[in-house]
Amino acid sequence: MPRKRPFGVTLLLWLVLSLSAWGLVRLIAALRWWDLLNEFGARLSPLYLSITGACWIIAGAVLLWGLFGGRPWTRLAIFSAIGVGLVQYWIERIFFELPRANLVFALIASILLFTVALISAFNRKTQEFFIRSEDHEQPNEDTDVA
Repeated sequence: MPRKRPFGVTLLLWLVLSLSAWGLVRLIAALRWWDLLNEFGARLSPLYLSITGACWIIAGAVLLWGLFGGRPWTRLAIFSAIGVGLVQYWIERIFFELPRANLVFALIASILLFTVALISAFNRKTQEFFIRSEDHEQPNEDTDVA
């Protein structure tokens, strides 16, 4: 019988799915609008956009594999991926995009996302979920082999 995931693990799952979906949209948009982005000299090249989108899809797949497999490294990897995603977003926003009026919203959303990832990753029930998963996978050393 599969174990019930704690709410923090479910939140981490949704964060990973969101990152993967964002990467997929980024990849598809870059490929779809490649010529237009080149024609108007976009500050971020379609090659960069497609490569980073593909990287986020791959990272999401690895994180989902770790999450569903109950791998103990997953909760810290998800937290790290959220941090890297936020750093990437802010670097692109500050250095490559035109200034926009939604700075306060973007700051609040980033802080909220990072806080949710932090609390979810270091929640006691989340930690226990991954520790129990690791204990469950250990071979039984007490059995005698004939």
